[in-house]
Amino acid sequence: MRLRVINVLRVLSLFSLSYGPVSVAATNEMAGNWDSINLSGNLDKFSPALKDFHWQILEQTRQRDDSSNGFRFSENLLFGQLGYSINQNASVWVGYVHDWIHPLDKLAYQENRPYEDFLWNSSLGDLKFTGRLRLEQRIRQDTGDVGVRARELVQVNYPLRFIHKDLSAYVGDEVMEYVNDNTFGRTGFTENRALAGVGFQFTKQLGADLGYLGQYVQSKTGNNLFTHNVQFNVRYQF
Repeated sequence: MRLRVINVLRVLSLFSLSYGPVSVAATNEMAGNWDSINLSGNLDKFSPALKDFHWQILEQTRQRDDSSNGFRFSENLLFGQLGYSINQNASVWVGYVHDWIHPLDKLAYQENRPYEDFLWNSSLGDLKFTGRLRLEQRIRQDTGDVGVRARELVQVNYPLRFIHKDLSAYVGDEVMEYVNDNTFGRTGFTENRALAGVGFQFTKQLGADLGYLGQYVQSKTGNNLFTHNVQFNVRYQF
């Protein structure tokens, strides 16, 4: 059963190859995990005039099983963003990520990543749909190299009230493409992330998510990479 689920999710990730040229390179597969803490809230706490403004901070650590010694720390990301609700469905955001990257057997380096989002939320009965368009600018601190990457995310959430009133399931997919020539990845399709899991709302403010994220990366040089990640997220809304 476990292998069947992994194979289904692998197909979901690989479908996005239709967005770009199919690579003939071999694909290396490995395990990993992403753990994060997500804090969010509205600015109406400061003034009622700011009721349509929102903030979010996220801290995420990533590990990979690509070493002979097993799992190792590979990346740490700190996100911060501000958003404005245009209406009940649409919002726009600006954000920044600082990324500490530790490649295997190479020198560590850091990235600055400003980005801009358009977010759309809607529902159909119990189904909740989320769509996000992001344009981010990856800037490597040590070399100054810049990669401009477009990202398109679609996610669906569904309540599992027949199991527990506070339990829900989610499934989604995100496609990424570079729009400029850069040293991070090939122009055009470069990465796909397929995700699925469950979320539980402990209180009105506190929730958590546990799931799978299949990350397929089309390499600019060398073999492509497919990482099977366990994803765990704790979220708190002020």
